Amino acid sequence: MPNVSHHHYLRKLGLAMLGGFMLVASVVVLADPYDLYGVLRKPGLNAKKPVPTRFRNEIKLAGAERVGATQFLVGNSRVEVGFDPDSPALGGGAYNLGLAGTGTMVAVGQLQYLRSTGVKPRRVIAGIEFHDALLAPGQHGGARPVPAAMRGWLWRVESLLSLGSLRDAATTFAMQRDSEAETMTERGLNPLSEYEKYVRYEGYYKIFRQRAEENAATLVRKAPGDLDRGGLHEELRTLLDASARDNPGVEVHLLFYAYHAQLMALYEASGLWPRFEEWKYIVLEEVEAARARYPQARIMLHDFSGFGEFNCEPIPGPGDKGRTHWYWEAGHYKPALGEVMMQRMLSGVPAGTFGMDLNLQNLEQDRQRIASERATCAAAHPELFSEARELVERAQRRQGKGI
Repeated sequence: MPNVSHHHYLRKLGLAMLGGFMLVASVVVLADPYDLYGVLRKPGLNAKKPVPTRFRNEIKLAGAERVGATQFLVGNSRVEVGFDPDSPALGGGAYNLGLAGTGTMVAVGQLQYLRSTGVKPRRVIAGIEFHDALLAPGQHGGARPVPAAMRGWLWRVESLLSLGSLRDAATTFAMQRDSEAETMTERGLNPLSEYEKYVRYEGYYKIFRQRAEENAATLVRKAPGDLDRGGLHEELRTLLDASARDNPGVEVHLLFYAYHAQLMALYEASGLWPRFEEWKYIVLEEVEAARARYPQARIMLHDFSGFGEFNCEPIPGPGDKGRTHWYWEAGHYKPALGEVMMQRMLSGVPAGTFGMDLNLQNLEQDRQRIASERATCAAAHPELFSEARELVERAQRRQGKGI
């Protein structure tokens, strides 16, 4: 009898656990927080999806495969929040693979994974980050390893049958009528909707100021260091190979991000401007080499950095609840500016203008453009440059005291 009772108990326990797993799976599939199943997508129920906090790379790659994308936007958060893959300029078939806090080798891993599944990109738009090439004193350089793009099938199981997934399913249901919820679109854009709340309560000045203080501290810490020349060369070469090798006719657009003039002024005030110029030259060297390696590909490098009419957008002052059109803060532009950038990349612009296609022959012209823009921006907004110097001096004092 005891054995029968024990087996009966285990059977009931097993059935209860199975029922629990089935319930969790049913809720997760219905909510579909990671856009993996597509059983139902209904406005007011589950159409809005939260920005994933785990399996981010896997979820985005699965999304790109699901929609059959052939154009890919790759880079860090500046790509993730700044470029709308549904832009008419792209003409359809695009996916935003940008991931906050990642570097060039994550993009390489994404492209290599897609190539391994038989996808040959017809267009790649890749952001190149200056900050990633800066070495702090004592920091060793070199190319980072290519991370695994897909970690087997276990992530699929955990994304279906876990408390974390159940929590994300509940978040999905709860966020549907929240216009300021943190969301990711079906094609990978994070529109930073939650920033609207911060803007309403804090204003743009505080958002810009906080990020400027953080950037000043980082730049001052790295200023005595060096540029990771070897790592930069290798990572760029690998990125260009992943895009263009055995892929004749592909368009590859590398870009220098449209940093706001506030951030550019911080580069200048922290003594990093010569390194910024050298970094650009190294990127251009690798682009020219790739153009020679892959003559049937169309490989371009666009410079959106500078102090022009977009980059020098006025920052609302303290207590001013005015809005910006182009920037959330100095490091992140809005999709409105991303749209301008994509139009300029894909349609072409005259040399000496925002987003010009760089080559070794017009690099000096680009430098002259930026110098001219700086003079105009400084005359219109001298406080932007004086505040940058003040922030750098403050960061230097704090770091000198070990704070």
